[in-house]
Amino acid sequence: MSEVWGFGIVRANDWSDGRTPFGELCRLASEAAGVRFEPVMTSSYDELAVAIRDGEVGLAWLPPVPTIELEARGAASVLAIPARRGATTYHAAFIVRRGGPKTLAELRGRRAAWVQRDSAAGYLVPRMHLAAQGFDVLRFFARELFVHSHSGIVDAVLSGDADVGATFCNVDVPTGKVVRSAWQDDNGVSIRPIEAIATMGPIPNDALVAATEVPAGARSSLTRWLLTLDGRAKEIFEKLLGSGDFRVPAPNHYEMLRHALRAAHARGHDSLPPDSRMRMRVGR
Repeated sequence: MSEVWGFGIVRANDWSDGRTPFGELCRLASEAAGVRFEPVMTSSYDELAVAIRDGEVGLAWLPPVPTIELEARGAASVLAIPARRGATTYHAAFIVRRGGPKTLAELRGRRAAWVQRDSAAGYLVPRMHLAAQGFDVLRFFARELFVHSHSGIVDAVLSGDADVGATFCNVDVPTGKVVRSAWQDDNGVSIRPIEAIATMGPIPNDALVAATEVPAGARSSLTRWLLTLDGRAKEIFEKLLGSGDFRVPAPNHYEMLRHALRAAHARGHDSLPPDSRMRMRVGR
């Protein structure tokens, strides 16, 4: 194994140590691929995507928007996507305190909480949804804050720091009912006084992607490894990244989100603030 690549994720800094489970996962991925992977931590997904484009990272766990952008550039391809409770997609939701606003129009002039600017469910998709409904997103909210986690969204709404927040959930499509979220227990019963006033999706799950510069044989070996995970590797993926069950995505898996991003581009990206527009290059 003469080649060395970074395996990148965005998580707590102490996971970058080779003695941690992430370091162990890198060693297992190295054995499966026949090339060496070393832990790389970044502070954001934007930074991680740049590291892939610059050749510093060969394998990464990424949400759907950076994944689509890297594929459009020819810089990376999806090896496999995780399934959570058998699902390879999820939804976004606007949430409020129980008894709060009931419609999107009633959110005008309120305080909004977002996860971070590259979060699909926690920022990008909900903002594009508002714009698609005809709202001027750049002037819609009185104040906006970023809390950097989905659990933080629920906390911000409940504490009164925000009137509305954007986060992920799973929806039963035939009924439109939210069946899994950060404010529900494992049986889908609400355990916090939160209501979803709108849901959007489906959104593709995050993905394990490989830089196109990683040898084709190594990428194929990694995909086979991911699809047949067991033992320690499966346990670590479940612990660190929330799933050890991987699937190969269908050819149209990202098409709905690609369409939404193209639509945002056609509108001049008016659903996004100026410092996010440079990243929206899908369809060019």
